[in-house]
Amino acid sequence: MQSAVRFRLSLVLVALLVLTGNCSKKTEGMKVEPISMKEAVKLQEAYDPVTPKPYPGAEQQLSPERREALGDLLLERRQYDGSLVHYLQVLKENPERHDIRYKVGVILLLAGQYQAARQELNTVLAAKPQMIEAKEGVGLSFLEEKRYPEAIRTFQEVLSQDRSRVKPRYLLGIAYLSQENPREAIRVMEPAVSLDRKNVALLAAVGQAHLKLKDYHRALLYLKQGHSLDPKDKKINLNLGMALAGLKRYDEAFDAFLRSGDEAQAFNNIGVHYYLEGRYEDAAKCFQKALDLRPVFYEEAKGNLDRALEKLQETRK
Repeated sequence: MQSAVRFRLSLVLVALLVLTGNCSKKTEGMKVEPISMKEAVKLQEAYDPVTPKPYPGAEQQLSPERREALGDLLLERRQYDGSLVHYLQVLKENPERHDIRYKVGVILLLAGQYQAARQELNTVLAAKPQMIEAKEGVGLSFLEEKRYPEAIRTFQEVLSQDRSRVKPRYLLGIAYLSQENPREAIRVMEPAVSLDRKNVALLAAVGQAHLKLKDYHRALLYLKQGHSLDPKDKKINLNLGMALAGLKRYDEAFDAFLRSGDEAQAFNNIGVHYYLEGRYEDAAKCFQKALDLRPVFYEEAKGNLDRALEKLQETRK
């Protein structure tokens, strides 16, 4: 799930950088990472107007243009706290700079300050309701807080404005998956695949939705596409292993599980599928192998082994 969250935040920040014309070329291809706890504390302090903290250039008499340029430079370097200070100063002098306010909202999203982020993004939307990226940011804040009905409603509103957008379809699908509604997730996400055939996270999510419905052949269709784009993606490989195991293609499933973790995990995962199939002796061998490879690895593997041996004894009575 963490990788999924990181991807969603990256999408929002990419949208932000596209809007920032004077620094978008410099940031092309930049990998966005979540901020650290230390940075989050600084952000909270910086956003508090009662206790502003000094950052390079913060106390100088700089023009709004210079402050914006410094904010963009610090944003490019992922120094979000300093960037936020300069952006807030620009807003203090010119509250109508909704492009700057949008950047502040996205930085607050990255900091996990979802209510503050919504406040900024909703202010943007009140003035510029056509700024669809801000609406997506509001939806993402609800999604991160696990407020799924609000997230679903917000992403539906985005799609009512533009049904061709891939990002809100993906995020809406994630919200449906989180509510254990894979059919709706498939309904909204599958059309997005034809619009963006190289979106690995989207392909993984659609494959996962089909897995939940035990439609293993359909799941494989999407997961193999994702695997061809990124053979090392752990989520793709894990779900690929689940689909292959569901089709009883255990050798291929084991290889996929191996790519998603390590050998002990792969044996445990295969053992679970043997257990579900009623092959308790094979399951016990796999669980024992997992424990042999990494004795401290699994309380789960030990519990699985005990259950498999118990079932095996029952079948032999």
